[in-house]
Amino acid sequence: MSKRGNAYGSENRVNILKKVKVGPNWNLYPAVVEPNGKLRDKVRVRGKVQLHPEGYYYIEWWQDGRKREQIKDHAEVVDRARRKALELEANRAGIETVQESGNGRGPAVAEAVVSYLKDMEPPQREPRTYQAYKHCLEVFANNCAKTFIQDVKREDLLAFIRKLYELGCGPRTAYNRAVIVSQLLKANGITKLLHNRDWPEYVEPIRPMYVRGRRNPSPFESLRPR
Repeated sequence: MSKRGNAYGSENRVNILKKVKVGPNWNLYPAVVEPNGKLRDKVRVRGKVQLHPEGYYYIEWWQDGRKREQIKDHAEVVDRARRKALELEANRAGIETVQESGNGRGPAVAEAVVSYLKDMEPPQREPRTYQAYKHCLEVFANNCAKTFIQDVKREDLLAFIRKLYELGCGPRTAYNRAVIVSQLLKANGITKLLHNRDWPEYVEPIRPMYVRGRRNPSPFESLRPR
């Protein structure tokens, strides 16, 4: 039996385990993650740290029961655990995700959204601001035609803006939400997709100016008989 001594994700725990030989038996034990995020073939056996260069690493999570996946590449274990935790959190938020492809194309759109929102959770931002960003980015993730964030192009942002109009948003709201998505893309190294003419246009309302001691004329004053 193994005790779960490490995990990624708060409510969506992903454990890193290693199957090693202790005595005559092979068992799974919690892997020890170093402070720098690296694995050095250390596991925790009955509360004590031991060095075991033999064996293979696994990640373990709960989704309709316990699931485990063997990770053959030692260098990918910690990153795969982090990505799985983001995937579980995205699923919990109702965002569709895809399986890790291992093709080096970076995070999926849904994973990028969850990771970005993590850095904005209160108290980093006001709860109302966070909810506005969350709603906007979830709409983008659920309607984006691309799987990976690095594949997002100008036409995907234009499609998002059209979707906002379909949902009943006005030009100003569409503009603000396009800015939020652009900030997400910028955080992932993607900039300047939209041309100036692509941004929704709106007119700022003109506020009446009041000068102290002076009465503003009525717009109908010129029509009054003199």
